[in-house]
Amino acid sequence: MTPPPWILEIRRRLARDWVVPDVVKEIADGTPDARPAAVLVPLYVKERELWTLFTKRSEAVETHKGQIAFPGGLEALDDASPWDTAVRETEEEVGIPRKAILRLGELPEVVTLTGFRIRPFVGALPWPFELKEDPREVASVIEIPIRVLMGPTLVEERGVAWKGRTIPTPVYHVRGHVIWGATAFLLASLLEALTDEGRPPA
Repeated sequence: MTPPPWILEIRRRLARDWVVPDVVKEIADGTPDARPAAVLVPLYVKERELWTLFTKRSEAVETHKGQIAFPGGLEALDDASPWDTAVRETEEEVGIPRKAILRLGELPEVVTLTGFRIRPFVGALPWPFELKEDPREVASVIEIPIRVLMGPTLVEERGVAWKGRTIPTPVYHVRGHVIWGATAFLLASLLEALTDEGRPPA
């Protein structure tokens, strides 16, 4: 079966030569012992437009308590690949079956200031789907249309302390939520691809 046109278009836009910000390279170079992790950047069509979703991490998790993130986590010994890590974690955190997620491509990896090296995969979700959050890891799920994330008044730059200096990071203010850090860098890469050629995928 031929995938829908939006899937083919996003795959095309993700197959690109990425320009990685210097600050992202610097953090990666300065954290050689970062622990391997992977996340899924989900995309789906609902109400005739493209959406993504984030999780708000619970206060019970070990790191990044209460932060906005894409579903994902540390690689497990029995994961066959980083992609398997991303879809396994997505299933565990929000209940979307890993076999239902279609791989679309990747974004440039990022290393968090807390020492995690993240492989970000973009995947298509089959809408409609049922969310089943794991309350131990996820406080809530946040669904946002891509067009809302593209609003130019949503972004600022903020300094974050790292190894005795200030690192600039993008910060997205969206519907009362604040997205910053590694997730903000991933979101910036996603929006760069989706607005390639001056317009989002149809």
